Amino acid sequence: MASHTTQDGTRLFYRVRGKGAPTIAFVHGWCSRASHWDAQMRCFSRRHRVIAIDRRGHGRSDAPATGYTARQHAADLLEILRKERVRNAIVVAHAGGVPATLEFTRADPGRVKALVLIDSRVHPAADMDDPDDPAGVAFRDLVEGIRAKSGARAFKRMYRDLFSPHAGMIGRQAIRDALETPRSIAADELASITIDTLSLAMRIRQPVLWLTAGAEDEASISAAFRDVQFGQVVGSGHFPQLEVPDQTNAMIARFIATL
Repeated sequence: MASHTTQDGTRLFYRVRGKGAPTIAFVHGWCSRASHWDAQMRCFSRRHRVIAIDRRGHGRSDAPATGYTARQHAADLLEILRKERVRNAIVVAHAGGVPATLEFTRADPGRVKALVLIDSRVHPAADMDDPDDPAGVAFRDLVEGIRAKSGARAFKRMYRDLFSPHAGMIGRQAIRDALETPRSIAADELASITIDTLSLAMRIRQPVLWLTAGAEDEASISAAFRDVQFGQVVGSGHFPQLEVPDQTNAMIARFIATL
């Protein structure tokens, strides 16, 4: 386990394994952590250098009072990849880690060879203060539910619902991991993904693998990204990298082979 202290003094922990280009960087999602990529790290470290990061506020990394925005997470990722002298990386991001990954790619496109985006969405900005914005209202209700006095129960229920009935022990452990995230950070992280990811997606020129657990509106995603391939796993909830790692790894490997 390596570490890096960012410009604002936040200590971030990350894992590095293997050798070989291109480097693959794994970015976890909402209330997740680097260890949730262990199956991918084992698989791809045979031929690639692989890096998985505990984003600020998650896992072993520091949890400062501020900085839970896509832009700050993107800046954190950039600092670590610069430290590790990574260029032309394949960045694999899950769900809540996708906004930061899109922002990172926009800010430093030369550092990114391709993207793998797992069970995520791209959408216009959602305004949580606008009662006439359905997406904003939905996000606001989730955020307020976590911040409420009964928020611990709401948080656990919300996270439990992300897994399929077949997730078993690995799903239960991921839920326990998530509940270690301070609820204030969980709420801030949810609020952070209301940004305009659609506009960010439309600026991406790199090849993209859009990998999902359920059926996708491929036409709308193809309209957002210039160069996109699709993959759908079978028998998984929102965390295919945990629930069906063999399927997930096979799709990522095939995508890399097409680059």
